[in-house]
Parts: sequence; structure tokens; C-alpha cells
Amino acid sequence: MAEDLEKKLSAGMKAMDEGDFKKAYSLFKKLCVENPEVADCWYYKAECGNMASGMFGAKVSNEEIMEAYNKAIELDGNCDYYQAYGLFCISINKYDEAEKAYCEAAEIDESRAASLYSEFAVEYFNNVMASYGEIMEDPKARAPYIKKALDYFLKALEIDPAEAKVLL
Repeated sequence: MAEDLEKKLSAGMKAMDEGDFKKAYSLFKKLCVENPEVADCWYYKAECGNMASGMFGAKVSNEEIMEAYNKAIELDGNCDYYQAYGLFCISINKYDEAEKAYCEAAEIDESRAASLYSEFAVEYFNNVMASYGEIMEDPKARAPYIKKALDYFLKALEIDPAEAKVLL
């Protein structure tokens, strides 16, 4: 990566660290136009947009954030990009998209698979509970969500449901 680009990326990250998401987002957006083939530009645009959305009147749409994550992934199918994208998708209730992203990340870096699967399970379930509150008090209504979370915990532990049943 060129030194000038490194400096500009660092300036954007510094602005993010200082909480100036508007400035950082503008920098990353410009970097994406100037360097459309550099995955880091798109990734940081997505991350900054994610942090900025809903804050300080920032007008960054979920679609714009998703597009930036997907462009970063297209350019460099890095495990961290998939994980961050998955976490973002959970936050906006796009659970199927999140599940695909976490599974891709786990395939890319098998050494992190257990951690990724368990993170998906916890983040997914917490978001569902927060999003659907009272509905989740009904055992029948929450069963499919609990099942999906449990499936991923079992996957993380590399055990099947029958073995888990015996252990419990």
C-alpha cells in the first residue's frame, strides 16, 4: 500500500478513535473513490458508517454500509471482514445474511471457527431477545431462535445434539 494511502487511512482511523465519525466517514468515502480496488478503504468506510449510523444525525443507510462491507469482501475475502459484516447484519436483524457471513468466516479461518460460531449464537440470540421482547417470553415462540443458537453452540463445541443430550 502506498505511503500516502497509509497516511490517509491512519487519519481516518484517528478521527474514528476520537469519535469524529462524520469526518472519518467523509475521508473513507473519498478514499473509496480514489482507491476502488483497496479492500481496506471499503472496510473502514463500512465500519465507520456502522458506528456513525444513528449518531449525530449521520445519514448513512444500512444498504450503503452493506455495500461497502460486500465490496471489501469481494476484493479481499478476509475472515475479519466477514465477521464484522455478520455482526452488522445481526444488528439490523438480517439474520440469514449474518449466518452466511459467520459461516464463511469460519470456513476461511478454521482455527477461529469455534469462536465465530459461539459469537454468532450469542449475538444472534441477544439481538432476537432485544428485538422481539415480549414474544420471547412464550416458550413456543422463542423455540426456533433458541434452537438456532444452540445449533451454533454445538457446532462450536463440535458435538451433535445426541451427545449434548447425554451430557446434560
